[in-house]
Amino acid sequence: MQILFIVNEAAGNGKGKKVWTQLQKHLTIDYQVTFTEYEGHGREIAKQWVLQQLNPKLLIVVGGDGTIHEVFSAVVHNELLVLGVVRAGSGNDFARSFPTFYNAQQIEDYVMASTMAYTQIDAGNIQLSDSWDEFFVNNAGIGFDAYVTKSINTSRLKFYLNKLGLGKLSYAVAVIRGLFSFKCFNVTIRSDHQEWQFQRAWFVAMCNQPYFGGGMKISPAAKADDGRMDITIVHDISRLKLLLIFVTVFFERHTKFKEITFLQGQHFDIIVNDDHKVDCHMDGNYSGRVHQGTTIHCTVQQKAWNITTKSS
Repeated sequence: MQILFIVNEAAGNGKGKKVWTQLQKHLTIDYQVTFTEYEGHGREIAKQWVLQQLNPKLLIVVGGDGTIHEVFSAVVHNELLVLGVVRAGSGNDFARSFPTFYNAQQIEDYVMASTMAYTQIDAGNIQLSDSWDEFFVNNAGIGFDAYVTKSINTSRLKFYLNKLGLGKLSYAVAVIRGLFSFKCFNVTIRSDHQEWQFQRAWFVAMCNQPYFGGGMKISPAAKADDGRMDITIVHDISRLKLLLIFVTVFFERHTKFKEITFLQGQHFDIIVNDDHKVDCHMDGNYSGRVHQGTTIHCTVQQKAWNITTKSS
């Protein structure tokens, strides 16, 4: 079996390097390792590697949600590859829903087992045009969550909080800041023969699993193997009440608010109705802005990739 580690040493403000340094001390199996050097590099490495010999492969990511997204999006629908993860980010939403390795012994036990045990998981897909087609493993979204993501990526706040071991708070702090500057939008959502209109929407979150933003369980019913996509829309709500809702999300109490709508289905079309651009993200990576009238096609692709599971 071919084994490749893709390591993002910069993940979690240097946590990736510390995790890998400790991990490699105890690895006795044969493996290859490559280090990411810039944004998007993980995707490039994974694409090149999976094109090599046509035999079973194990690819293990050491990094955070951003690195996992890059690698995952390069191996979707590859039946010969199984993806494993050693979490080393600040938010680690992927690790809240999917199995991960914690140490070298777990990895070695997995590799030495008679069979490579894995589970087939769904993937979310977003298409804006023939040239903009992207997969996501955790969630994607337009509006306030993407606006906050952009704010985090362009601020030194996350860097300093990570230094203090408080990286998870960066999202919460950015949320509070954004409450006073974000501009709401109107949106139409269609699925099959149904249509919903939402005024003053804060965000539309497309979820393949429940968590985002470092542990907020925004879509509690979302499951990554049920063949459905969960959509969460927050709309027609004051800034003060929205702040209250963000606090309750950690305890799953937000589901009772009338200003939050939950939808489930295999595909949705999402159309922004306002004349201003709306921010977009994929698995917490800022993806730019969508224009008025743009149709976002969101679908779920069943059993699209393989994740490691414990051997029996």
